[in-house]
Amino acid sequence: MGAGFISAFHLEILARTPDVELVAVCDENLAAAEAAARRCGVPAAVAEIDQLARLGVHVAHLAVPPALHFDLTRRLLELGVGVFAEKPMALSSADALELLRLASSRRLPLAVNHNNVFHPAFQRLVRRVRAGEIGRVEHVQVTFSVPLRQLDAGDYSHWMFRAPRNIVFEQATHPLSQLNHLLGRVRSAQTTLLSQRELHPGQTFIDRWLTAAEAERGTAQLYMAFGQPFTRSTLQVLGSDGCLEADLSHDTLCGEEKTLYLDFWNSFLAGARRARALRQDARRALFGWMGATLGLRARSDQFYAGMRASIQAFHRALRAGEPLPSDARSGVEVSEWCEAVAAGVSGAEAPRPRFPAPGGARGGEVVVLGATGFIGRRVVRKLLERGVPVTAVVRRLHSLPPEISEPALAGKLRVVQGGLLDAAALARALRGATACIHLATGGGNTWDEVERAMVRGSLGVAAACRDAGVRRLVYVSSIASLYTGLDCGTREIADSTETDPLPNWRPVYARGKAAAERALLEFQSEHDVGLIIARPGVVLGAGTPMQHSGLGLWVRDNHCVGWGAGEHPLPLVLVDDVAEALVRAGLHRGAELHGKALNLCARPPLSAREVVAELARATGRRIVFHPRSLALSQAMEIGKWLVKVAGRRPGAAFPSYHDLKARSLAPRFCCELAREILGWRPVEEREEFLERAVRVYGRAHGGGTGDDRRAP
Repeated sequence: MGAGFISAFHLEILARTPDVELVAVCDENLAAAEAAARRCGVPAAVAEIDQLARLGVHVAHLAVPPALHFDLTRRLLELGVGVFAEKPMALSSADALELLRLASSRRLPLAVNHNNVFHPAFQRLVRRVRAGEIGRVEHVQVTFSVPLRQLDAGDYSHWMFRAPRNIVFEQATHPLSQLNHLLGRVRSAQTTLLSQRELHPGQTFIDRWLTAAEAERGTAQLYMAFGQPFTRSTLQVLGSDGCLEADLSHDTLCGEEKTLYLDFWNSFLAGARRARALRQDARRALFGWMGATLGLRARSDQFYAGMRASIQAFHRALRAGEPLPSDARSGVEVSEWCEAVAAGVSGAEAPRPRFPAPGGARGGEVVVLGATGFIGRRVVRKLLERGVPVTAVVRRLHSLPPEISEPALAGKLRVVQGGLLDAAALARALRGATACIHLATGGGNTWDEVERAMVRGSLGVAAACRDAGVRRLVYVSSIASLYTGLDCGTREIADSTETDPLPNWRPVYARGKAAAERALLEFQSEHDVGLIIARPGVVLGAGTPMQHSGLGLWVRDNHCVGWGAGEHPLPLVLVDDVAEALVRAGLHRGAELHGKALNLCARPPLSAREVVAELARATGRRIVFHPRSLALSQAMEIGKWLVKVAGRRPGAAFPSYHDLKARSLAPRFCCELAREILGWRPVEEREEFLERAVRVYGRAHGGGTGDDRRAP
């Protein structure tokens, strides 16, 4: 049930689990269910839950957002289908208890995927605790400090951001399930808030807190922090006769116990034994990774290993008629832990904007697809500031940015809910409009997915524009559609330069953008939809992660490996300047740009090395740029490929040197059409560009140290 990110792990593991037959993938988005079923060889894909009983399903793996867990679990149980649910089982202990009673009354299996209980290091810790190595457990201390990709990207539409307590049920369930496993049911908890941030007006997110708790078999202290630049996930168990500490990030476990020796020798032994244990675990992790990479043993990274152990333990117990691990009773108890912690981080749910049903288009209406994105929200704002009526097409109505959701915009903005492949929503939005600015990405992980969404989806938009009589379609592509290596045959890439002649040697995103451009230009030649293609360069500005791939390969969030020496000026551009160009293109009355492609790049004299150095100064962090020749990078990629081939890794494609050279963005970009015909004037002065595109990250993180020695 569910065809999103987490379902891919369930499907892969179930396909390798003995005596389990995968029958169907079910998702209300039938296309997503069909795509997931095709990838994993599952015979059926359905959109309605009632169809599962007719397919003879015994157990459903529930991999949907937490807010749907209670209703869908109850419906499945009522249909006679057992459930293995992603955490949490429900958003209240009362609801979880109701599900437990329903499953018991119908004699159906019900369990929860508390995969962190099956984390390899935690399992080793539990065995040693139960063996009595540290005596009676007295106290458990947890540190859970992690990055959060959605926070960095400004994507606040996820369920975990809709109310302050949601993050507890979405993320804190991992350590709380471990605490429940060690200490039993929670009796009381007190939470102290340490910091919070406002995502959008009226939408608060608690990003750091500290909880002290008392449970059946001991006490606990839990430090939770999200959106942190350094990952730390540890669990320390203090017993009457020793202690154990698991580092869940690195899959290590070490401990200390009492000895009969004098203090000085006891201290030496404690350090020596810790060092030996850490060395052994480090070697085991290294050899495990090497073995998995070479195909000599099963995949062993901690998250996957925990998921696999949890899922397979459930099915093993189910087949043997034994008590289920992480059963419904533990689901109830973990829900109680979540409630106890969430009581201290409670707050009102972010108000969901209420929009009237969109009426007919107004005179001069401009439709924006991808209106909630990094560039799209600025396009909407700039159009409204000009007094232009706007229709925003959005996939979700939760957590809309202020550019769309502010009450002051009521009556000025039509909002249509729908996606790139929703023909009915597109027709409704475009009917009577003058122009369409198409920013919707339409991505995917495979070429089939990208071709369907990005290429055929964009053609669908063009056809809808034609049918609705829309006079102008601005398609936002990317300079990634071009070949931008030093050997491209020119020192300057002009507007309307043809797309990369070798698209199959590029990643699916670049290949998709090139294919979409070619398909739209062909459509334009036959139907004259007033097509203008925009190709933004490396777009920077507040609201996107500072680790931009245009600067290099970010192997860590503070280590950037250059696409070469990183010394030539890059085709950088401010996000606000891109939005301005798109608005001007959408409102332009002439036809001289129809069928043309416009490069949208400014010319600030800044290289990748200089931008990364400025990021280090602005944030006060040790952010390092590592120059590396393209030849060396290619040799390393070939080495990785050889390892994958040796390990019989499916889909191991030979690394493309063509693509690697394209990533250097070596040529200069000519942007004359936007400048001469649209009057576009992007920010190019070095200091102003740095202030608006780079130093914003220092302000967002509390400013830098002012110490230039921290810069590389």
